[in-house]
Amino acid sequence: MKTKTLNRNFILLIIGQASSMFGTVLLKFTVSLLILDLTRSAALFGTITAISYLPPIFLSPIGGIMADRNDKRNLMIALDSLYGIMAILLVLSLSFSNVLVLITVIMVGLSIVSSFETPVVQSSIPLIQKKESLIQSNAIVSQINMLANLIGPLLAGLLYSAIGKAYLQDVRIIFWGCAICFFSAAILEAFIKIPQITLSPISKPLHAIKNDLSESFHFLTSKQVYVFKAILLNAAFVLLIQPLIATGAPFIIRVVLDLSSVLNGLSQAFMGAAGLVGGIVAGMVANKFKTEKIYRLFWIMGISIAAFGSSLLFNLSANLTYIIFVIISIIIFISASIAGVYIMSAIQQNVPDNMLGRIMSFYSAIVSIALPIGILLYGYLYEKFINHLPVIMFLTSIAILVIGYIGKKTYHHL
Repeated sequence: MKTKTLNRNFILLIIGQASSMFGTVLLKFTVSLLILDLTRSAALFGTITAISYLPPIFLSPIGGIMADRNDKRNLMIALDSLYGIMAILLVLSLSFSNVLVLITVIMVGLSIVSSFETPVVQSSIPLIQKKESLIQSNAIVSQINMLANLIGPLLAGLLYSAIGKAYLQDVRIIFWGCAICFFSAAILEAFIKIPQITLSPISKPLHAIKNDLSESFHFLTSKQVYVFKAILLNAAFVLLIQPLIATGAPFIIRVVLDLSSVLNGLSQAFMGAAGLVGGIVAGMVANKFKTEKIYRLFWIMGISIAAFGSSLLFNLSANLTYIIFVIISIIIFISASIAGVYIMSAIQQNVPDNMLGRIMSFYSAIVSIALPIGILLYGYLYEKFINHLPVIMFLTSIAILVIGYIGKKTYHHL
């Protein structure tokens, strides 16, 4: 890692983001445990979770417009402060009888804030970092995200278990900790200096939103068609890979292989660690591995999925199949993490500063649409075709290989 990557503003940003991400993961995982304890219903839990996916789909484009037209530092401070306020509201909600309704409303509020925060952070990095440092910078952000997703659930699980179901009121201690994380992030972000991008003043807000969205779409479909294709390819990839593993892992391990929940949890830990390794590798090879070679990572993932599908054709023991699944998942997560860093950096490098927020929000919205569609699709396929899992794996493998083939031409132009 070159020293010039770690300038003062970027250090403040990543420390602030580390605090904010950790608070977010800790809060959401604790809330999921709380909802399951309060309802004892997987269906209700799934419904509440699905609702939280909706705001980013509709609000991310507006968040991008706000990111381009306002002081990004002030936006980050305000959004993390809102996170902190909502964590405090969760503390207060535990004192009411209709706690489940209040938690659902607050979780939707958190999702709304996230719709605005993601494009703000993603569009800020290119403004405080040099173009040649973007891959390394995004790799660091990816590593922080993976660490938060590794440590957050583990700590939440330990704290929640220590408190116990009989003392749900004491869960407020965890939420107070989350609030401290968010407000700490806001304080750190107050010291970041982000260059201002000047856009034409707004006289009619709704008209400006319409014009900004139209300008963004025109930019992607006429001036930077390959950026548009890269975004769509990544959305297709997310639709296929994340649900395949996220929906598939618990189903394959618990239902198909009939193995313990401990082994299921262990597989998730391995996947998180693999994603972290991928981010580290992306930063290490930033100046050696070219963006135009990303398609090779898709081919690796496609072949890996086909290999697992092939293993299901043989009468292997459950434990051996589990080991093969974990190894394949590790390969996929390392490859996906590296590809994600490079794709994000390539998009940032090919978008002008005054449009970064809008384009990154479009990227977030497309991915937000793809993920729930993929989860529903694979949930249906796994349930209806439980005896034909190799076919599902082979078809997914072919789709990933096709994405790699199309990407070979697309990424060459980024």
